[in-house]
Amino acid sequence: MRQPAGRSARRSGGERKPREERWAELIEVATQVFYEKGYDGASLQDIADRLGMLKGSLYYYIQSKEDLLFDVISMVHKEGLEVVRSRASVESDPLQRLERVVAGHVEHTCRNLVAVAVFLHELSALPPERRQEVLGTEHAYQGVFRDLIEEAQREGLVRPDVEPRLAALSVLGSANWVYRWFRPGGAFTPEVIGAQLADMAVAGVATESALAARRAGIAALS
Repeated sequence: MRQPAGRSARRSGGERKPREERWAELIEVATQVFYEKGYDGASLQDIADRLGMLKGSLYYYIQSKEDLLFDVISMVHKEGLEVVRSRASVESDPLQRLERVVAGHVEHTCRNLVAVAVFLHELSALPPERRQEVLGTEHAYQGVFRDLIEEAQREGLVRPDVEPRLAALSVLGSANWVYRWFRPGGAFTPEVIGAQLADMAVAGVATESALAARRAGIAALS
């Protein structure tokens, strides 16, 4: 079973459900409660009640509410990072990979609104050292975007006046904002939104020659 990120060991005790299933259920319920009430407004009693278990039984899995938030946020970050890294590793030029990464990030956000909202709203509730533990010393998630922009810049596909770190922050920030307005079943699907935002992100940093080549490629396919 996956070891919770928030502690090194669990206390022994009986469980009616298999441990892995119970742990997954705990994370899912905690995420929902943090979303509905906010970290400060939520209590371990709220989470225990939702699970139909005694509050004391939660300490078999965690030591504190902060530990539980850490585990929730770590899970969200890990899953999102896997999405963008897999998109970034596909063989193609860095501008195309940047487009795929932005689209993948947006689609993932649209399909995981509750978890992403908890991550973005409650990350600051963790102490600085625990936030850094989640994000990584080099801000690994942001780094995927920055590295692709830098690579594309070296290949002449991104304008030389673009500062990669600022561009990465801008692209990621605008993509993150989707969680505030996207509604499942609305006029636009995650795929449509991802494609549109990815296209706008690329257009905002690419050189004129790179954009012309993209337009030519699209025209040749149509």
